[in-house]
Amino acid sequence: MRYLWIIAQYDLLRSLKDRTTFLIGLLMPALMMFILGRAMTQGQPTVEIDLIDRDGSALSRQFVALLEDEITAANTESGSSSDGPAFLLCAYHADSVPDDCDLDGDLSDRPGDWDSTADKRLEDTEAYGTIIIEPGFAAALRAGETVEVLFKRSDTLSAPTLATQKIDAAISRMGGTIAITNLVLRVAEESYGDSFAELDRTAAFDDVLAGVESAWTDRPVEVRAESTKGSSASLNGFNQSGPGIAVMFVLMFMLNAATVLVYERETGTLQRLYSLPVRRALILGGKILGQYLYGLLIFVVLIVVGALMGVEWGRDIVSIALIVLVFTLTATALGVALATVVRTSAQASSVSMFMGLTLAPIGGAWWPLEIVPDFMKMIGHISPIAWAMDAFQELMWYNGTLTDILPMLGVLLGMAAVFFAFGVWRFKYE
Repeated sequence: MRYLWIIAQYDLLRSLKDRTTFLIGLLMPALMMFILGRAMTQGQPTVEIDLIDRDGSALSRQFVALLEDEITAANTESGSSSDGPAFLLCAYHADSVPDDCDLDGDLSDRPGDWDSTADKRLEDTEAYGTIIIEPGFAAALRAGETVEVLFKRSDTLSAPTLATQKIDAAISRMGGTIAITNLVLRVAEESYGDSFAELDRTAAFDDVLAGVESAWTDRPVEVRAESTKGSSASLNGFNQSGPGIAVMFVLMFMLNAATVLVYERETGTLQRLYSLPVRRALILGGKILGQYLYGLLIFVVLIVVGALMGVEWGRDIVSIALIVLVFTLTATALGVALATVVRTSAQASSVSMFMGLTLAPIGGAWWPLEIVPDFMKMIGHISPIAWAMDAFQELMWYNGTLTDILPMLGVLLGMAAVFFAFGVWRFKYE
């Protein structure tokens, strides 16, 4: 066993000293993880939506208040960061506009500049859209007429679905209360006839509307959402792409290790080692162990860099370590199997690159498998990456434990056993 460790240590040190191997196998993945982490931890851009209220009535102000409530709810749902809110309503008529809107001075007393300012902000992509409430908004609502609220969108930007949903929610809320109010007044008018006609319809409208708003606030039915498992990771794309980058580069490097074995066989290096008074199995085992240790080093470095950049790998350190150990073992075994089916190092290099760039995306390293059809999920789990990603997601998103990821680890160990058995059976020492 001493010779096994000597050969493994020699191959590991040689890999660390080789500039090309160090650059491609260790530095480049870490640098990509760092760059992607910086890009994804800068926070989402603020979606600014301008609002012009030309009516200036109590009902238009009520509509604006509903919009502000929905925008606040959208910020809560999207998990706004400390860098600023995800959504921002910039009302030109307001006495106090948020500084983040970056408007040209106080526009509340300059209604003549509203249209030009809004159009320029849309053209410069500073705002995603402009909501315009035209004069006569309140009068038309009180008369039971249909009212149109204009929403001008940028030609080059589109507001996220959540923003448009919240705008629609405010419109639906306003339309619902007004429809109920007018319905109540119409029924009262039909029921009481002349007695109702003697009342001030405007005052009656305001009284009924206040009652409807109060009833709407105190909803008799509420929806309470619960999850079967609590999520431990925040909703950011780096928690998906971080593990994806790590497992992809580890797999690609370990597949490329097949090139090393084939190259040493081509150049006669392995044959010279066989002249030593050491069993051939120990020599091959030392070569494989050296590559395995280097794969572990790559994985650990990427996990550390990812953690520094904000990847929330989970709280179960033992489970994370087992994923690293088992997945790297499987990738190493696949590399050994590949070394037995190619004839030259050039073939090994090409095939390993092709396999890496194929197994990574179908296994969920580039995008989550939850968004693909069921048959693609089944195909994707041919790749060891899919099982590693499943294990990481169980720990990161669902507070999983070692028990929860044992099935994934079992599949990976089964793959490793099959690949090693095939590789050892097919390996040619000469």
